[in-house]
Amino acid sequence: MGSDPISATIGAVDTIGGAVKGGLPSLVNGVVGSQPSTPAMPDYKGAAEATAAGNLHNAQAATAANRVNQHTQFGNLDYTQTGTDSSGNPMWTATQTLSPEQQQIYNQNTSLTQGMLGKANDAVGNIDMSAVDQSKLPSYGINPGENYADAMMRQMNPQLDRQQNSLNQNLANQGIPIGSEAYKNAQMDQSTAANNARLQAITGGMNVGLAANNQQFNQDVQNKQLPINMINALRNGNQGQSANWVNSSQQATTPGADYSGAAQATGQYNNNIYNAQTAARNANIGGLTGLAGAAIMAPIGTFSDIRTKENINHIGNLENGLNVYEFDYKPEFKDIAGHGRFIGVMAQEVEKIIPEAVLIHPTGYKMVNYAMIG
Repeated sequence: MGSDPISATIGAVDTIGGAVKGGLPSLVNGVVGSQPSTPAMPDYKGAAEATAAGNLHNAQAATAANRVNQHTQFGNLDYTQTGTDSSGNPMWTATQTLSPEQQQIYNQNTSLTQGMLGKANDAVGNIDMSAVDQSKLPSYGINPGENYADAMMRQMNPQLDRQQNSLNQNLANQGIPIGSEAYKNAQMDQSTAANNARLQAITGGMNVGLAANNQQFNQDVQNKQLPINMINALRNGNQGQSANWVNSSQQATTPGADYSGAAQATGQYNNNIYNAQTAARNANIGGLTGLAGAAIMAPIGTFSDIRTKENINHIGNLENGLNVYEFDYKPEFKDIAGHGRFIGVMAQEVEKIIPEAVLIHPTGYKMVNYAMIG
């Protein structure tokens, strides 16, 4: 009979003894209400399509709002709608025009630029793109064919010769014989000084030569770059003044109504209500199940006489109008009828409507056959 707690309760009761057929569903529905209906599923596809259409409409409106015509002293910027694309979206054309004065400057600069570019193009063919010929860099000194080191040595040798002659004369005047230890030491010192002077001359000559070489190399490179720089100067001629357009894209693209989100929220809301109603009803049914079971397990052997009950509360009605109560049995009847809370009808009320459903216990108390009051 499904997962409905009412059906489960009826099944349990039928298994025990068939005490109630139609009476229990009527009793439960009268107390806790009928099973809530399942909410309908929202139209998610339609909501998504409506959201997309709304977003497209807002995007088109924002685009149109951003097409602001601008007019300045330098020129104008005008927008016109020139049709629609294959999807039906508006197509726009932006037209820029210069003021008469700026148009004249533009025309003159264009003509001048064309002339300068022509000159530059002609000059390209005359540019020497070869590398610097380092074999032609300076390596001579004072005289042609003489390097700087040789020139410095040629200038220094007479001085070294005079120093050597002066040393020889001084040694003779002092009476130091040739070949003596003192003579050898003096000559050695003179030779060392002369070698140091020659080494210094060679090093100095090399530095002077390298400096001259580097200077000439830089000059040659500069000479090769000069025509290229001139061509670039001709190519980068002065341009006319363009208008400074104002950024008009300030209108944001506002999303359309979120129909898809609304449909989902509606569906969730309806489900929450349905679940809450079902949970509340199931909770009430759960309580009724335990109470009803004891009251109907013995359809003829259970006391229904109001004189056996206490703590009585009216909780609903059967479809035939009989009142349904929640109650406890009085202490002296608990061991016979049961302990705890129960639900059921009162024999005295049933007797007025369905008297044949009321029986008399040998003790004189009244009982109700529940199978007959459904």
